[in-house]
Amino acid sequence: MSNHATANVEFVFSSRSEARSVYEALKPEEELPENSRCTARIELREKALRLEIDAKDTAALRAAVNSFLRLVIVARDMTELGRET
Repeated sequence: MSNHATANVEFVFSSRSEARSVYEALKPEEELPENSRCTARIELREKALRLEIDAKDTAALRAAVNSFLRLVIVARDMTELGRET
C-alpha cells in the first residue's frame, strides 16, 4: 500500500503582474533537494498561479502545502506593499 499524496492548489490574483511577481518569488522553491520527501511544480496561467505538490506521505504533503501557502501570502503581501509606495 502506498502513502503517496498529491495536492493541486490554484491561486487567482487581481492582475497578471501580481501573479507574475508571486510566481517569480516562488519559482526558486521548486528546486527542492533530491533527498526531499516531496516535489513541487509551479505554473503561471494568466492571472492564476498553479501549484502541484507530490509527496511520499501525508505528513510531507502537509508540511509542503503549509510552507508554500505561507510563501504565497508573504509574496502577495510584499507585492501589495510595493504598489502602495
